[in-house]
Amino acid sequence: MDTHYINEVLKGNTHAFGYLIRTYQNKTFGIAISIVKNDEDAKDVVQESFITAYASLSSFRNDAKFSTWLYRIVVNKALQFLKRQKRKEEVSQEIAITENDKTAYNSALEQLNHQDLKLLVKKVLSEIPPREALILQLFYLENQQISEIQTITDFTKANIKVLLHRGRKSFYKKLKKDNITKPY
Repeated sequence: MDTHYINEVLKGNTHAFGYLIRTYQNKTFGIAISIVKNDEDAKDVVQESFITAYASLSSFRNDAKFSTWLYRIVVNKALQFLKRQKRKEEVSQEIAITENDKTAYNSALEQLNHQDLKLLVKKVLSEIPPREALILQLFYLENQQISEIQTITDFTKANIKVLLHRGRKSFYKKLKKDNITKPY
Protein backbone atom coordinates (compact mmCIF):
# COMPACT_ATOMS: atom_id res chain seq x y z
CA MET A 1 0.00 0.00 0.00
CA ASP A 2 2.82 2.41 0.87
CA THR A 3 4.40 1.80 -2.54
CA HIS A 4 1.34 3.17 -4.32
CA TYR A 5 1.46 6.43 -2.36
CA ILE A 6 5.23 6.73 -2.71
CA ASN A 7 4.90 6.38 -6.49
CA GLU A 8 2.11 8.99 -6.50
CA VAL A 9 4.30 11.46 -4.61
CA LEU A 10 7.19 10.80 -6.99
CA LYS A 11 4.83 11.52 -9.91
CA GLY A 12 4.11 14.93 -8.41
CA ASN A 13 0.99 14.28 -6.35
CA THR A 14 2.11 15.98 -3.14
CA HIS A 15 -1.23 15.24 -1.44
CA ALA A 16 -0.44 11.52 -1.49
CA PHE A 17 2.26 12.15 1.10
CA GLY A 18 -0.54 12.99 3.55
CA TYR A 19 -1.44 9.30 3.64
CA LEU A 20 2.09 8.42 4.76
CA ILE A 21 2.01 11.12 7.42
CA ARG A 22 -1.36 9.95 8.77
CA THR A 23 -0.23 6.33 8.73
CA TYR A 24 3.06 6.84 10.56
CA GLN A 25 2.68 10.00 12.65
CA ASN A 26 1.82 8.23 15.91
CA LYS A 27 4.52 5.60 15.64
CA THR A 28 7.18 8.12 14.67
CA PHE A 29 6.11 10.33 17.57
CA GLY A 30 6.45 7.36 19.93
CA ILE A 31 9.96 6.71 18.70
CA ALA A 32 10.93 10.38 18.94
CA ILE A 33 9.50 10.85 22.44
CA SER A 34 11.35 7.78 23.66
CA ILE A 35 14.60 9.49 22.69
CA VAL A 36 14.10 13.21 23.33
CA LYS A 37 11.74 12.88 26.35
CA ASN A 38 9.73 16.02 25.61
CA ASP A 39 6.47 16.30 23.63
CA GLU A 40 7.33 19.56 21.88
CA ASP A 41 10.84 18.40 20.97
CA ALA A 42 9.44 15.08 19.72
CA LYS A 43 6.92 16.93 17.52
CA ASP A 44 9.78 18.97 16.05
CA VAL A 45 11.83 15.82 15.42
CA VAL A 46 8.86 14.13 13.71
CA GLN A 47 8.19 17.19 11.58
CA GLU A 48 11.85 17.39 10.53
CA SER A 49 11.80 13.68 9.80
CA PHE A 50 8.78 13.90 7.50
CA ILE A 51 10.31 16.88 5.70
CA THR A 52 13.52 14.91 5.21
CA ALA A 53 11.59 11.82 4.09
CA TYR A 54 9.62 13.88 1.57
CA ALA A 55 12.75 15.54 0.20
CA SER A 56 14.61 12.21 0.02
CA LEU A 57 11.75 10.03 -1.20
CA SER A 58 13.36 9.59 -4.60
CA SER A 59 16.34 7.91 -2.91
CA PHE A 60 14.11 5.37 -1.13
CA ARG A 61 14.93 1.87 -2.35
CA ASN A 62 12.26 -0.77 -2.13
CA ASP A 63 14.71 -3.29 -0.67
CA ALA A 64 13.47 -2.33 2.81
CA LYS A 65 10.06 -1.44 4.18
CA PHE A 66 9.12 2.21 4.03
CA SER A 67 8.44 2.18 7.79
CA THR A 68 11.98 0.96 8.49
CA TRP A 69 13.43 3.69 6.30
CA LEU A 70 11.24 6.35 7.93
CA TYR A 71 11.98 5.14 11.48
CA ARG A 72 15.67 5.32 10.67
CA ILE A 73 15.25 8.97 9.69
CA VAL A 74 13.36 9.66 12.95
CA VAL A 75 16.04 7.99 15.03
CA ASN A 76 18.79 9.94 13.27
CA LYS A 77 16.94 13.24 13.67
CA ALA A 78 16.27 12.55 17.35
CA LEU A 79 19.89 11.65 18.00
CA GLN A 80 21.01 14.76 16.14
CA PHE A 81 18.66 16.75 18.36
CA LEU A 82 20.28 15.25 21.46
CA LYS A 83 23.72 16.14 20.14
CA ARG A 84 22.58 19.71 19.60
CA GLN A 85 21.37 19.71 23.19
CA LYS A 86 24.84 18.46 24.21
CA ARG A 87 23.57 15.49 26.15
CA LYS A 88 26.08 12.81 26.81
CA GLU A 89 25.22 9.26 25.89
CA GLU A 90 26.25 6.16 27.73
CA VAL A 91 28.84 3.75 26.26
CA SER A 92 27.61 0.18 26.05
CA GLN A 93 29.35 -3.04 27.02
CA GLU A 94 28.25 -6.47 25.93
CA ILE A 95 26.01 -8.12 28.53
CA ALA A 96 23.95 -11.26 28.06
CA ILE A 97 20.22 -10.94 28.53
CA THR A 98 19.30 -13.35 31.29
CA GLU A 99 16.03 -15.20 31.60
CA ASN A 100 15.55 -13.67 35.08
CA ASP A 101 15.53 -10.16 33.60
CA LYS A 102 12.81 -11.14 31.14
CA THR A 103 10.77 -12.85 33.85
CA ALA A 104 10.98 -9.93 36.28
CA TYR A 105 10.11 -7.43 33.55
CA ASN A 106 7.18 -9.45 32.21
CA SER A 107 5.91 -10.25 35.71
CA ALA A 108 5.84 -6.57 36.65
CA LEU A 109 3.91 -5.66 33.51
CA GLU A 110 1.33 -8.40 33.98
CA GLN A 111 0.34 -6.93 37.36
CA LEU A 112 -0.95 -3.74 35.83
CA ASN A 113 -4.21 -3.26 34.01
CA HIS A 114 -4.06 -2.23 30.38
CA GLN A 115 -5.03 1.45 30.73
CA ASP A 116 -2.67 2.06 33.63
CA LEU A 117 0.00 0.24 31.70
CA LYS A 118 -0.13 2.70 28.79
CA LEU A 119 0.25 5.69 31.12
CA LEU A 120 2.94 4.01 33.16
CA VAL A 121 4.98 2.91 30.16
CA LYS A 122 4.94 6.43 28.73
CA LYS A 123 5.99 7.88 32.09
CA VAL A 124 8.77 5.35 32.69
CA LEU A 125 10.13 5.65 29.14
CA SER A 126 10.39 9.40 29.63
CA GLU A 127 12.51 8.85 32.73
CA ILE A 128 15.04 6.28 31.55
CA PRO A 129 18.07 6.95 29.29
CA PRO A 130 17.11 7.79 25.67
CA ARG A 131 18.78 4.84 23.96
CA GLU A 132 17.25 2.35 26.37
CA ALA A 133 13.83 3.94 25.93
CA LEU A 134 14.19 3.84 22.14
CA ILE A 135 15.08 0.15 22.08
CA LEU A 136 12.24 -0.77 24.48
CA GLN A 137 9.84 1.32 22.38
CA LEU A 138 10.86 -0.38 19.15
CA PHE A 139 11.06 -3.92 20.56
CA TYR A 140 7.98 -4.02 22.78
CA LEU A 141 5.64 -1.31 21.53
CA GLU A 142 6.44 -1.34 17.80
CA ASN A 143 7.09 -5.12 17.75
CA GLN A 144 10.28 -4.73 15.73
CA GLN A 145 12.74 -7.62 15.55
CA ILE A 146 16.36 -7.06 16.53
CA SER A 147 17.39 -7.13 12.86
CA GLU A 148 14.87 -4.36 12.07
CA ILE A 149 16.03 -2.36 15.09
CA GLN A 150 19.57 -2.75 13.83
CA THR A 151 18.55 -1.29 10.48
CA ILE A 152 16.55 1.53 12.07
CA THR A 153 19.16 2.58 14.65
CA ASP A 154 22.44 1.49 13.06
CA PHE A 155 23.36 -0.04 16.43
CA THR A 156 25.12 -3.40 16.48
CA LYS A 157 23.19 -6.51 17.45
CA ALA A 158 25.25 -6.76 20.64
CA ASN A 159 24.56 -3.10 21.45
CA ILE A 160 20.83 -3.63 20.98
CA LYS A 161 20.89 -6.63 23.33
CA VAL A 162 22.82 -4.59 25.89
CA LEU A 163 20.34 -1.75 25.61
CA LEU A 164 17.41 -4.16 25.92
CA HIS A 165 19.02 -5.63 29.03
CA ARG A 166 19.72 -2.22 30.55
CA GLY A 167 16.34 -0.87 29.49
CA ARG A 168 14.54 -3.75 31.18
CA LYS A 169 16.58 -3.23 34.32
CA SER A 170 16.00 0.53 34.29
CA PHE A 171 12.31 0.00 33.65
CA TYR A 172 11.99 -2.55 36.46
CA LYS A 173 14.04 -0.42 38.90
CA LYS A 174 11.84 2.57 38.16
CA LEU A 175 8.71 0.49 38.75
CA LYS A 176 10.12 -0.90 41.97
CA LYS A 177 11.33 2.54 43.15
CA ASP A 178 7.85 3.96 42.68
CA ASN A 179 6.41 0.97 44.58
CA ILE A 180 4.37 -0.10 41.59
CA THR A 181 5.35 -3.75 41.79
CA LYS A 182 5.08 -6.16 44.68
CA PRO A 183 8.38 -6.96 46.42
CA TYR A 184 9.79 -10.37 45.54
